[in-house]
Amino acid sequence: MRSSAIQQAKPGFCGRFIESCQKHEAKVGMRIVGVPGSDVTFGELLRQVRAVSYRLKNTGIGKGDRISVIGENHPSWAISYLAALYSAAVCVPLDPHGETSTLTNFIVDSETKVIFCDGEAFERVRTIVDGLESEIPIVVWETEKDTEASLARGALSFSDWTGSEFPGEFGDAPPPAKPEDDAVLIYTSGTTGKPKGVLLTHFNINAELDAIDGVLEFTERESVLSLLPLFHVYLQIVNLWLASTKGAMVFYLRELSPDELSRGMLESKMTILTSVPRLWYLFHKKIFDAIDEKPAIVRILVRGLLRLNGFTRDYLNINLGRKLFKQVHDSFGGNLELAVTAGSRFDEAVAIDFHRLGFTIVQGYGLSETSGAATGTYVDDNRVGSVGKPMGDAEVKIDNPDENGEGEVLIRGSMVFKGYDKNPEATSEAFTSDGWFKSGDLGKFDQDGHLYITGRKKDVIVLPSGKNVHPEDLEVHYLKSPLVEEMCVIGVPDENSDHAGAEKLVGVVIPDFEYMGRSSIANSGEAIRFELDNLGRDLPEYQRVRDYVVRSEPLPRTATRKIKRFELKKELETGIANGRGETKTWDFSEQDRETLDSGAGKALVSLINAQTSEPREIHPDMNLEIDLRLDSLSRAEIVAGLEQAFGFEFGEEEITRAYKFREVVGLVEKHVPESKSQELLDPSFNWSEILSEQSEPIPETKRVLRRKHIFEPFAFVGLKIANLLYRVFFRLEVTGSENLKEIESPFLICPNHQSYIDPLVVCSTYPYAVLRDTFHVGASEYFQNFFMRIIGSVLKIVPIDPDTQLIKAMRAGAVGLNAGKILNIYPEGERAFDGNLHKFKNGAAILSKELGLPIIPVAIDGLHKVWGRGSLKIRAAKVKIEFCEPLIPSENDDYEEITAKLKETIRTRLEQMRDN
Repeated sequence: MRSSAIQQAKPGFCGRFIESCQKHEAKVGMRIVGVPGSDVTFGELLRQVRAVSYRLKNTGIGKGDRISVIGENHPSWAISYLAALYSAAVCVPLDPHGETSTLTNFIVDSETKVIFCDGEAFERVRTIVDGLESEIPIVVWETEKDTEASLARGALSFSDWTGSEFPGEFGDAPPPAKPEDDAVLIYTSGTTGKPKGVLLTHFNINAELDAIDGVLEFTERESVLSLLPLFHVYLQIVNLWLASTKGAMVFYLRELSPDELSRGMLESKMTILTSVPRLWYLFHKKIFDAIDEKPAIVRILVRGLLRLNGFTRDYLNINLGRKLFKQVHDSFGGNLELAVTAGSRFDEAVAIDFHRLGFTIVQGYGLSETSGAATGTYVDDNRVGSVGKPMGDAEVKIDNPDENGEGEVLIRGSMVFKGYDKNPEATSEAFTSDGWFKSGDLGKFDQDGHLYITGRKKDVIVLPSGKNVHPEDLEVHYLKSPLVEEMCVIGVPDENSDHAGAEKLVGVVIPDFEYMGRSSIANSGEAIRFELDNLGRDLPEYQRVRDYVVRSEPLPRTATRKIKRFELKKELETGIANGRGETKTWDFSEQDRETLDSGAGKALVSLINAQTSEPREIHPDMNLEIDLRLDSLSRAEIVAGLEQAFGFEFGEEEITRAYKFREVVGLVEKHVPESKSQELLDPSFNWSEILSEQSEPIPETKRVLRRKHIFEPFAFVGLKIANLLYRVFFRLEVTGSENLKEIESPFLICPNHQSYIDPLVVCSTYPYAVLRDTFHVGASEYFQNFFMRIIGSVLKIVPIDPDTQLIKAMRAGAVGLNAGKILNIYPEGERAFDGNLHKFKNGAAILSKELGLPIIPVAIDGLHKVWGRGSLKIRAAKVKIEFCEPLIPSENDDYEEITAKLKETIRTRLEQMRDN
């Protein structure tokens, strides 16, 4: 370990800061993007830091006193922080968006003597200080969002402090801080109970700067864009420590929004960007979503150029990225040379894509307890997926490695903290007996000494089989789906396991509603489950996520975008995060009340409450499916009810993209004159009216219903030839066919759904009279090419997608049934990849009940093995089909009861078939 004596011979952090400011006195060091007159030169920066330090001294602040900084990133934030260190005080950066109780806990625990904050945080800070009956001075920055009201309530003006005069001898005197003095107090936990505050010394900061110097070629020419919150130590390394001691310029955003971010990237011409993997994943998604929307020839070309640049970089050390992908590089300002990421593991596939685009991303690894980074990847030795090698005098080893070399990562070195503030028990637990810091992370080294982080020790999920699962690995895999915006895999107690403490995998998913809207996907929950089940097939059985909770609000995250797994797990286990929206407290603005009180709003509330057993308070921003738990059928009934009440029809695409209550109300008001949309109507919905013979004709049904009989014999012969092949290769066994012959049409045939080829195999077993009258209703997207159009003709498919046009699809089914035809309908609406029954929808039950028609339940088993969902291979397997006795609904049966009877009939037959 480097000795303190060696560091004392070097300038401390404050000495480095002073030297840099004097060397670059006239150079602009900080600027707010888009705010004229916001430039702060290094000479002015040093003067303001000294002025604030002098005011702190006059306020009675001495060595070791604590100063809290609470606010959004801003030059005043940096000046407050640097002034605290210059004064030998201890800076306590706090999350401005933290809970009030948490901020109170930290302010009390740290024994804060002065608080610097922005105008936006002032009200909460004032309330906290008043509640403590304390005389803590509050100094407010003059930002765009403040401050007259703050000053009127007793806040001190930051501009008065920075404009203060100070004696020449004060400015000439060296800063009082010594290497061993505390500099920064970072809280890593303590929402309730005893906080854990990480104390970093000036010695730690200097050691981190020395270590970074050996990895990053950071110079005064760098341009840095400050994005993520500065209260986390990782962001302080580049934005504060390096920039202020090297003479680099830092750009701040007025607010963190997509428009301001784009403006900041272009105006700053940033050369280095410090961020966390999650932000790069968002950039990656935006870039490659745009590529995927291009014509096929363009996509092929881009993929080829990516492989080309990957080859030239890997084998010729030539980077053509800025020329081949100029538009992408220009969107980052055109000068980005280096991206530094840390905070969590970086997805290798994403890293490879950015490498091929021409970007250089290096990754660091460390914790607050190691002053931010203890290892890093070198530009000339940038191993994808690795967090690099130890930096500076850091030492890293794996504790008790298993057969794969994996174990807990232990660290020691000059950047390692001395302990938790006033918490000797936690400090003792954090170190081994011989002085190694226990990171709590799991990792392993490759043969060349590169460290790979494999997970968090406390996050490992233990399955009943005894196997361990790292949730981050699964999240990276499932996030390949464009339907998923965020996902967290949690282990929750498995009540069905015989193993004590065993857990099962549950995925908490936030859909990408923007992508779903562009893709006209109306039923987000069903689409996500279908997609994730498909992705799960690529994983070993024990790693597949079986249970999903879909929610509309973002996952709880830390400042560096790490998921708060413990908080989420607690919500799941206590039943709070059960997908019903209870995790969020809804605040109602005047505009929200106006939306609910409008005629369209009240009509929509009435229709929603008619779908639920217990009416609930509705907020305009609630998601219809996720927060209000409306399935596709309920949603379709509500849409039809609004159309009937207000006398218009929604456009197919627009209503598909309306996910929130507010968006549906807006569409009603768009289509209906204001006077009518404000009328208080009593909307209702009646399936019997929708499905009546007097309803408007469906053009798509004409071709099917008027088909000439000359085609039927050819289709019948073709299907019977196919049936012979099924009996040979699939050992097809059919029972109960007599049930089809003993019933007169019209009726419904309802099989369970296992494979793409279910309709072909089932229809091949029909007698001629049944096949002649049978038709289907299905999505047209599957029948675009010539071959599939022939299949569609054979099966007499009415091309209406039930997912996006459910009412129309139901009416099409009713038109055919009323014409004496037989409807083949799959109640699950999707293929079961594992052969187990999925949720049955009420569509068939509604048609049966309203039209008074019987249902023939059909049990299919084995076809999921022949051609499973997501598979390109057809395999030989035993297939069984059984036609059950007709299910005739009684007058007292409701839709749910008919659906339950149908599912139970098929489930029972499947069990008997498998037992035999």
